[in-house]
Amino acid sequence: MLVLLFFAFLAGIVTVLSPCVLPVLPALLSAGAGKGHLRPIGVVLGLVCSFTFFTLSLTALVRLTGVSPEFLRYVAIALIAGFGFLMFFPSLGDKFAAATSGVATLGQSVQEKSKWLGSGFWSGFVLGIALGLLWTPCAGPILAAITTLVATQAVTWSTLAITLVYSLGAAIPMFLIIYGGQKIVSTSKTLSRYSEGIRRGFGVLMILAAVAIALHYDVKFQQWAIQYIPLINIENNAVVQQELEKLRTNSGGLQLTSKETAVSPGGELPQIAPAPELVGIMGWINSGSLSLQQLRGKVVLIDFWTYSCINCIRTFPYLKEWYEKYKDKGLVIIGVHTPEFEFEKKPDNIEDAAKRFGILYPIAIDSEYKTWQNYNNRYWPAHYLIDQKGILRQFHFGEGGYVETENAIRSLLGLAPLEEKEKPAAQRLLTPETYLGFKRGDRYTSDNRIVPDATSYYAFKGKLKEDQMGLRGEWKVAGEKITSAGDSSFLDLNFIGTRVYLVMESDKTQLVTVYLDGKPLDPRYYTADMKGKGHIVVKEPRKYDVLNLHMQYGRHQLTLRVPRGVSLYAFTFGDEQ
Repeated sequence: MLVLLFFAFLAGIVTVLSPCVLPVLPALLSAGAGKGHLRPIGVVLGLVCSFTFFTLSLTALVRLTGVSPEFLRYVAIALIAGFGFLMFFPSLGDKFAAATSGVATLGQSVQEKSKWLGSGFWSGFVLGIALGLLWTPCAGPILAAITTLVATQAVTWSTLAITLVYSLGAAIPMFLIIYGGQKIVSTSKTLSRYSEGIRRGFGVLMILAAVAIALHYDVKFQQWAIQYIPLINIENNAVVQQELEKLRTNSGGLQLTSKETAVSPGGELPQIAPAPELVGIMGWINSGSLSLQQLRGKVVLIDFWTYSCINCIRTFPYLKEWYEKYKDKGLVIIGVHTPEFEFEKKPDNIEDAAKRFGILYPIAIDSEYKTWQNYNNRYWPAHYLIDQKGILRQFHFGEGGYVETENAIRSLLGLAPLEEKEKPAAQRLLTPETYLGFKRGDRYTSDNRIVPDATSYYAFKGKLKEDQMGLRGEWKVAGEKITSAGDSSFLDLNFIGTRVYLVMESDKTQLVTVYLDGKPLDPRYYTADMKGKGHIVVKEPRKYDVLNLHMQYGRHQLTLRVPRGVSLYAFTFGDEQ
């Protein structure tokens, strides 16, 4: 833990030397020209508190209040612009207080508050809160791991400490920028004579910065600057990765030491641990509410899945077959649907997916990740087999192991094992699952410097390396998805395999055009989600079949032309042999 805190602190310091500080730099410089010797301390403390709070709680805050993050962003922009006007027109606060002075007590209160906010520590603190909401640092492995843990509701003292230390590291050079600017203006005899004019000039700079951020012009400048300012990352080392792995596995819940257990014919399954209960379930499909306690006496198979996951989808035929074969013999299968993406949290979408895949066994909706956490699960799909006494006897992560799992089920049901052998898994190389949002999108070519939470124009150069992707045209890159913002937006991907799948959505029915190796897609490679001319019909949020090479395994370049408003989440790949 101490290692992570140390590197988080250093990463916070270093991020201020990166292009990611550019959107808030004008406001920091302007803050140094403000009145009050405690103002720099107020700014950095406000930024630390705000950045830490919103990093750890924004998802929960949006869920509880329904307030859009974009609305909060504009509130912060308005605050920065307001401080700029106060710096340019320092009499505004006094005039406002005077205008309300006729309401005796209230007028005095407003006047006091106006002075209180208009200078010194507290005005800086409020400005720091606004900056903390707007500042999006260049996230390395540590901050990315924290945001992932927060997304799965694992806010712990460890995540709080690391986020706080990271923001403190960033606050130190920010404080030096503000304090240094203030000191120069106040101590220089030449500059001090023009201090009021300098303050007004910085007020204009702050207003212009607020307007630029509101109109996303800051992003274009940042995108230009990123070509000349190297991104410094001190976190990509084995020590940090080992500590992050400990952080993930020590987040509570069930602790397992191997990836799978198997039963040999006639063998005895190990008694691994008491099975964690199903907790925080928000609803049920195909069943009323269930618990492991009330299912004592039954063999229970827990299947963690999410409906856009191709690996999960490929396990459904086995799960449905086991349910039909053994449900009357004492087997209960519970599909715990834990979403990977925000749209997968909608109960209607889950119910539609269950009907589409023909799933008849009970489905528990775990959209707040409570049961996921209770099992300390990190995989889609993941199978946990529980005996009649509530003891976990076998688990398996990912695809495969079907004969072993069925034999384990049969063993607990008192049935003879199957004699068949597991078919060997395909050994050919496949492009790994590829995420597109900035939180996990690590396969963009180096020419595509991704600008988080903003609409930008992209144009990568050169040839894509193996398993790399690149953007062309206008795109908005969010945490878990990218959205086309233009009529000529393209995505290029270098991949190896025979099948390509992509999670997409659109508010209205639109056509995404598929090209292969720079040419229109041959009709031989069309999928069930296509209509003529290589178009994929996209509307509801789900996994779409993009390409089927029909056993013609190889490496290719896929190009998608994506119309405005279509969002893309993640690629997965298959190898049909």
